[in-house]
Amino acid sequence: MTNLFGISIKSNETNSFFRGEKNYFVRTPDFDRHNHGANLGGHVQSFLKESNDNAEVFDKAFIKFLESLEVNKKDLTHLLANLSAFFALKNRGRLERSTLFRCSNSTESKFVYSYLTEVSNCKLYHVEKDRMYTHANFISKNGNDIVLNTLKEIDKAIGSLSTF
Repeated sequence: MTNLFGISIKSNETNSFFRGEKNYFVRTPDFDRHNHGANLGGHVQSFLKESNDNAEVFDKAFIKFLESLEVNKKDLTHLLANLSAFFALKNRGRLERSTLFRCSNSTESKFVYSYLTEVSNCKLYHVEKDRMYTHANFISKNGNDIVLNTLKEIDKAIGSLSTF
């Protein structure tokens, strides 16, 4: 089997891999959408098992993806889907040796916080808030509160602004 994540690294297309663009699109069984979990659970998990050094390669690629996010519905969807898949797999011990999100002040945690804060400054936040909380609760149940805590902090700040 060809490992699409390995191909994306060699082709410098890891951002396309995480977004399910080009030949990295894996259709969900029920909808005409990209299945982020299948890519992470299949290709990334296999890639990580190939070598002890591959976890660092994956971690750097994921951080690069986080850096590339723009404030729009499409990128927000990719972020939430990738984070949900990542934490579900990590919680099941399937993403061996990845050190992403081990602490709240890690580079990747800061990128997620910053991105969600940017999203909160536009209409998109209010439109997508319920869906964001759905993902945040799922991620929290799978062992990480970065998204949930960020959303609560944002809502607290928005609430305090509206009391003036």
